[in-house]
Amino acid sequence: MNTNTTLYNAMKVALAVSSGAAALSYTAPVIAEDDAGLEEVVVTGSRIPRDQDYTSNAPVATVGALEIELTNTINTESLLNTLPQTVPGLDRTSNNPGNGTATIDLRGLGANRTLVLIDGTRANPTNAGGTVDINTIPTALIESVEILTGGASAIYGSDAVAGVVNFKLKDDFEGLQFGASHEVSEEGDAEISSVDFTVGTNTERGNVVFNASYTDRRDLFQGDRDFAAFALVDDGNGGLTTGGSSGVPQGALFGIDTPLIFEPNGDVREFGAGGVDDTYNYAPVNYIQLPQERFQATALGSFEVNECAEIYGRAMYTYSEVPQQLAPTPIFQDTEFTLDGSPFLTPAAQQTISDAAGSGIDTDGDGIDDTAIAGAFGIRRRLLEVGPRVSDDTFNSFQIQSGIRGDLNVASDLSYDVYIQTGRVTSTSTQLGNVNRDRFDQALLLDLSDPTGGTCADPSMNGATTACAPINIFGEGNISEAGAAFLRTAVASAAEFNQTVIGANLTGSIPGFELPGGSLGFAVGYEYRDQDFDFSPSQDLAAGTIAGFNGAPAVNGGFDVSAFNGELYIPILDNLELELAYRSEDYSTVGTVDSYKIAGSFAPIDSVRIRAGFNTAVRAPNIGELFSPSGEGFPGATDPCSGDAAPIPADVAAVCAATGVPADVIGTNAINLPAGQVRALFGGNPNLIEEEADTFTVGVVVAPDFIEGLTFSLDYFDIEITDSIAAFGGGASNILSECYTNPAVGGAGSPFCDVVNRAPNGVIEFVETLSQNVAEQTLKGFDLSATYNRELLGGDLTVRYLGTFTDESDFIPFAGAETIECAGKFGLVCGEPLPEYGHRVTANFARDAWTAQLVWRVVGEVDDDDDTTDFTVETIDAEHYFDLTGSYAFNDNYSLSFGIDNVADTEPPILGRNDEQANTYPATYDVFGRTYFLRGTARF
Repeated sequence: MNTNTTLYNAMKVALAVSSGAAALSYTAPVIAEDDAGLEEVVVTGSRIPRDQDYTSNAPVATVGALEIELTNTINTESLLNTLPQTVPGLDRTSNNPGNGTATIDLRGLGANRTLVLIDGTRANPTNAGGTVDINTIPTALIESVEILTGGASAIYGSDAVAGVVNFKLKDDFEGLQFGASHEVSEEGDAEISSVDFTVGTNTERGNVVFNASYTDRRDLFQGDRDFAAFALVDDGNGGLTTGGSSGVPQGALFGIDTPLIFEPNGDVREFGAGGVDDTYNYAPVNYIQLPQERFQATALGSFEVNECAEIYGRAMYTYSEVPQQLAPTPIFQDTEFTLDGSPFLTPAAQQTISDAAGSGIDTDGDGIDDTAIAGAFGIRRRLLEVGPRVSDDTFNSFQIQSGIRGDLNVASDLSYDVYIQTGRVTSTSTQLGNVNRDRFDQALLLDLSDPTGGTCADPSMNGATTACAPINIFGEGNISEAGAAFLRTAVASAAEFNQTVIGANLTGSIPGFELPGGSLGFAVGYEYRDQDFDFSPSQDLAAGTIAGFNGAPAVNGGFDVSAFNGELYIPILDNLELELAYRSEDYSTVGTVDSYKIAGSFAPIDSVRIRAGFNTAVRAPNIGELFSPSGEGFPGATDPCSGDAAPIPADVAAVCAATGVPADVIGTNAINLPAGQVRALFGGNPNLIEEEADTFTVGVVVAPDFIEGLTFSLDYFDIEITDSIAAFGGGASNILSECYTNPAVGGAGSPFCDVVNRAPNGVIEFVETLSQNVAEQTLKGFDLSATYNRELLGGDLTVRYLGTFTDESDFIPFAGAETIECAGKFGLVCGEPLPEYGHRVTANFARDAWTAQLVWRVVGEVDDDDDTTDFTVETIDAEHYFDLTGSYAFNDNYSLSFGIDNVADTEPPILGRNDEQANTYPATYDVFGRTYFLRGTARF
């Protein structure tokens, strides 16, 4: 027999079994390999086994193993984030913000509202927010990924508000397989190399599978791409210009009438005098692709003890190291420094600074004050001498599961499954480039008895490894190595997330209850889950006494929950069925919560099926939301009282004055937020209650008789979340807007203005936000999918379309607040772009030993959500991406795939201050350009 023909036939079977070319299909029926197959399957969203031709009553998208292979998917988020029902979470581009993990965010409702499962049971979370790092799931062992959108709490419990992503692993692999791939951009960078090894064997009584893989992802810097090499800002005329940070290597003084910048010799001049751009370009040294080294090992096994019992197990281990890098630390500090007699400053500079910001104390009467006291954020200095900011994050993840399943007896159709699983994720973070704020202050005050300026007024070590060494911050490169060493502070942290799950399920049909459509099916189950998290930072990190990375206090907490659930499948007629489900959970934190599901379908004719479902869902507050003490962050924002928002309306100016902004700085650049960011304090709240959501879906699945091979479905979704947990006021940017520009809820003395803390000179020191059950969220839209199969030119053609129309994505940060509309928007409030329309089309053609695949992805048009300032309000046009792959099987043993991603070399949209990072949104838009990959596989 011709081996190529054998492989071709095998691939046709694989196409069918995986819902075709690794299918993106909402109906997602599982098709038998031949007519004799009588096995039942379990579809994500229910625990009741169904016939193989069962079509889910809820929209389920499926991505199969062939799709993963043909797209050379190394990290699964890179594929899943291209589906139109996801909004990209953290990925390989997430340098700032980012934490070295990869997440999935269904519908843009947040990664903490998407439940991640492995073979129907919970994956181990990674952080205090309860999100799962999907880097821990072995890509080479994925049989398929099923994505159920909409609430699924009645089946799986808390966190399944937006839906469920279930990774199904290959538990019947037989043989030996080696795979290796290499990916590189057309620029010769952004390389990713991967090797994997899988071995498995089947016997009459069981199966064992082992997989190991290694991934090496190389770094790529923003400076390696022209569009990201400079930090861009709005030019005020509808365009963009190069900009940067006022935290400059030369050192500068702000918070005074005329900001000053230092010359190398210690002299001063006006900041930006003569139109010179004195800002610092921080972009080039930031990562745009995070490097990663990852090793994974996974073992699966099962053994049939007898006709009624099979024991099974799974062990998974992942080691992942992912550094992040930012430009050297900028310090913005209200401090005091030696002025009169300083050997670091020229006499002219001493006089200028004394006149502008002296202390008022002139002990020798020479007209120059002894010290200078800069205003809030007065000293701005980029500490190049300290070195770049690097956070090296290392993760070790281990999860083990064991259980027993089978039939109660050989004559019964009642099946049981009892299991226990335990997992642990440990992570460490080592940070370089941080400086101690107290030691910075100490090193600025000199002992003038030493005319060289080489002695501190306070020479103590103050927690450093050496005695105090003065720092000359007045001019680029003037800080000595001794001074830099005194400033540096070793910062590290360790975290551990433990989860234990015990579950028991009984499924089958109820004897004696036969309906015209078949037997009454049921499932009942019990689950106990215990989770605890511990985050231990070093002292400077915990106290927030550092400049560099954000301070992060210690977090410790946990909870346990016991749950009972039941399902009922009622086949009323051959063409009419009903599903019911109920779940009750008892949390040690919020008490008892309940959820239920009602769904059904009706087929008036063989080619049309109408389906609908109503789910209630809950999300109990996670460990971070409950137990985190106050921490800090620096989100993008604009001070409505500053020059960034000028001209200032009279009513806004009145609120500014009433909240402590001096009249002479209202509308001036003296109080502009540095780098367009505001310091925000956030933290947990032990009094939180659970979120509640209602999810309604209704749709139709059609397989028209007059077009052979065509199936399509259209589903409407409506998700409403109440008591949503969110930072007070919808975050710092929205708090500022509500305080100063919304007279209905803002104004002096309002809750919004009360949490805005300003220094005496009017500069915002911080905005305080805490988690509360105050928000509401609404999401509405349509999912449209279509699949078309036909024979063409002696081969098989499969075309799949998957599109999402988001009609409404609204957020109400608190009762009575204005609705924030994010459908078709992006920016400082809405974040990652959420287009009203997006799609993914996959065309797969297989003939003999050849397979070709073309993917066409559209990210629809979105508008800037910020129309409150004079800065450019941008529209990002729809972007089209095309990926092409070809694969050839030399024989049964060897195959080779070659692919080109972003064939048209489409560049990302370029933005100003409303970007996420790298002047764009790199998780949504391709920042690497045309990329090539080659993958070889050997099977025995």
